[in-house]
Order: sequence, then C-alpha cells, then structure tokens
Amino acid sequence: MIDDKNIIISLIRDSLINFKLISGLNNLGLNADDYHTYLGDTIFKLMGLEGHKQSDILFEKVYLANAQKVRHISFATSTMELDKLSKEIYNELLLAKGMVE
Repeated sequence: MIDDKNIIISLIRDSLINFKLISGLNNLGLNADDYHTYLGDTIFKLMGLEGHKQSDILFEKVYLANAQKVRHISFATSTMELDKLSKEIYNELLLAKGMVE
C-alpha cells in the first residue's frame, strides 16, 4: 500500500519533470508556460499547506527555489538525482511547515 508520503514525493517528481520540460521549451524560444500541470497546488493540499497564510511564500521560497535544481539533472544518465531532489523538496516542505505552524 502506498502512503501519503510516497504519493506526495511521486507528485513532486512528476512536477519536476514537467518543470524541466517547460523550462527547456521556453529556453528554445517556445512559449510553453500555458502547459504547467499545477501539481504544486495538489502537493500543498496533501501536505496541509494550502490556504496557510505563508503558503505563497513557501511555494516561492521553498518549492520553486528547489525545483530550479532540476535544470541541472540529466535524466538520460540516471533518475537517482531526480528521486533525491524530490525527497529533499518533500523534507524541506515538512520542515517549513513545522516552522510556520
């Protein structure tokens, strides 16, 4: 049985893949901003961060700041770095959640 933690980490991973794709297409001169999946909203709901007075700041300073790191990960060589980053973001969000509650 999959628990909430693993579901959230999987959603973070999927969000990172989408983020890298959108960033790559934008770097090629294509406007791909309309194709974001907004998985961040779902992740924040599942973690109990949605609607929190600090949720916008957490999204920008924790989630998006760490998601930027995916740009330097090569999926062709290994997905281990992607998995590691997904877990790091999850743990950072948990830590931040504890600080604002």
